[in-house]
Amino acid sequence: MSVYKHLVVMADVEESQFSLLSLEDDLTCSICLSTFVCPVTIPCGHNFCQDCLLVSWKDSYSCPQCRTIFATKPELKKNTVLSTVVETFRERTNKSEASLLGEEKQAEKKDVIRCDTCMETEASQTCLTCMASFCDEHLRPHRENPIFRLHQLSEPVGDLSERICPDHHKLMELFCSQHGRPICSLCLQQVHKGCTFVSPEEQRNQKEVSVCQCSRISPRT
Repeated sequence: MSVYKHLVVMADVEESQFSLLSLEDDLTCSICLSTFVCPVTIPCGHNFCQDCLLVSWKDSYSCPQCRTIFATKPELKKNTVLSTVVETFRERTNKSEASLLGEEKQAEKKDVIRCDTCMETEASQTCLTCMASFCDEHLRPHRENPIFRLHQLSEPVGDLSERICPDHHKLMELFCSQHGRPICSLCLQQVHKGCTFVSPEEQRNQKEVSVCQCSRISPRT
């Protein structure tokens, strides 16, 4: 889909949702504050849910909205036109909600990290040495073959390019505590020589512990 067509579709969706929201006020019963259910019209011209109106008529017959008093109980007639509009409104609202739910599920699917070998199963771990993610089945060589014992495994990583040093094109396996940034082994030997460093996992754990401790400290009153 071209950018122009995409923008047009998005504009139509936004306009449709805006129209639905603006229409909702006119389709709301002023008694229960919900969308009309079996709307009826009384002589003053106002509409209410039939059950809501009957419940309000205990001691006298008056319009709950404009307070017009009727000497006798008015004959209630179903507003067929309003009923049709309400049903259409509900159908369009349900479709909009279903569409939004579908988009959310699609976004969740995009966040799933797949195995780089089978491209189907969700990855269980990422090898930072191989620069690839594997499911449990295709991770077996790393767990069983001694050749892979020095490979560094981590939780699944989505974009491995973010772990590559832009200066030396090597994996950034360390985190410089003094400069607050991830670095590779060559960075440690050159620009960051003498700096204190930890692994990215240790840095992440330290940050989580720090956040937890801060959340436990109540503000002074």
